Amino acid sequence: MGGGETVDVMGLRVSRVDVPTLRERMVRAVLDREPLTITFSNPNYVMAARKDPALRDVINGFDLNLADGWGVVLASRLLGRPVGPRMANDDLTDEFFGESVRRGWRVFLFGNAPGVADRAASNLCRWYPGLEIVGTRHGHVAGADGRIPAETERRIVDMINEAAPDVLHVGLGTPLQQWFVANNRHRLQVPIIVTCGAYFEHLAERRDYYPAWVTRLRLGWFYRLVREPRRLWRRYTLELGAYLLLLLAYRVRRWRTG
Repeated sequence: MGGGETVDVMGLRVSRVDVPTLRERMVRAVLDREPLTITFSNPNYVMAARKDPALRDVINGFDLNLADGWGVVLASRLLGRPVGPRMANDDLTDEFFGESVRRGWRVFLFGNAPGVADRAASNLCRWYPGLEIVGTRHGHVAGADGRIPAETERRIVDMINEAAPDVLHVGLGTPLQQWFVANNRHRLQVPIIVTCGAYFEHLAERRDYYPAWVTRLRLGWFYRLVREPRRLWRRYTLELGAYLLLLLAYRVRRWRTG
């Protein structure tokens, strides 16, 4: 899987890439000082992108769009072009932060509620001795219209550039984080930019967020639903059901058209 090939999963182009290729792309980006933007897609993002063509185009504009969730992996298999294994942020902690230690890369964490990125940074430095986290910034920056004010966005970009990281993790939630990266990828002087949703919340709690049995049985969605029912019930019931029906319709259509 060379990293340039993608699979169309109901409108989103998902990258066919394995971990060694991901690592190679990251190393090359830092050496060449050329931006490598990485985002992730799960069933919720697929459904959101179907409702919002502009968001679909933004996600498809990332250099890599990794399969975050078994729903996307399953869809790619049913549609006849497997993307490979699930590759969510939680699966790539060692790749992002262990590799940063080995290569001497500087890291910046931007996003989530006030204090969360700081706690995540503290844990990461304990788990990965020698990790250089050059800055953190909370992600409560959107105005009443759900957008980041232009002046606020400019100050954040300046703050990040002054810290001179090699890797920037952006955890603002979808679609805000994708829009932030798309609008600023050429202003941000950072080789590797990764969207990460609520990932800092996981890192602020413990290294292995999901118990081993949850990972083995592929029940991460259920584990999160039990922990955060009020926030996630719609995503993992109504929206997931709609996603599965849509996937079935796609599969039937593909079968009929050969």
